[in-house]
Amino acid sequence: MIEHSTFFKSFFRLLLVTALLLVSLPGQAGSTWFDQARVLEKNGDWQGLLAWGRQWTQAEADNALAWFVLGRALGQLRRYPEAVGAYRQNLRLDPGDWYAHNNLGNIYRTTQRYREAMDAYHAAVRSSPDYIPAWHNLGVTFYELKGPTGVAQALARLHASDPVLAEAWRSLAVEYSLSRDPRVARSAIRVLRGLSEAERERMFAILLE
Repeated sequence: MIEHSTFFKSFFRLLLVTALLLVSLPGQAGSTWFDQARVLEKNGDWQGLLAWGRQWTQAEADNALAWFVLGRALGQLRRYPEAVGAYRQNLRLDPGDWYAHNNLGNIYRTTQRYREAMDAYHAAVRSSPDYIPAWHNLGVTFYELKGPTGVAQALARLHASDPVLAEAWRSLAVEYSLSRDPRVARSAIRVLRGLSEAERERMFAILLE
């Protein structure tokens, strides 16, 4: 499920407490780069956000949020190769930014680069196991990558190791992918979020082998 304004607003709320939001706009006392980006995003002014993101990244090339804003605008304008570049720069500066990993996965999935999308969403849940949109996206993309037969084979391998985990993944990758009803995935995500890092990595190794 591709997240737009909901996760974007959550992202900004999270970053309100950081020093990134204290940088004043040139020539505009009392304003910030962030404030203007938020207004442009809220208004759906993607060309304006693109221009603003370019200015911001030129002014503060080492600011991960500036590159996130630029990637957001480029993605909305379907300038996908450029958006990938912006998000990659974001992640070079802030490797643990799960919102950027998730958005990068969205672009890869939109352009049918499913394995790369899986890797991006995997990185998102590795950074934040509680970030539910990335789990949703993982389930959908896994189904698109493997197809019904491939999913069945992967689930059979996982079932041999952990039947409970296999059932949780089946709910996420099959039932949620077909229904897109978050209620279907709720219990599965509760199981998956509770995995240790080692358990989670072992699960992905089995699913993607």
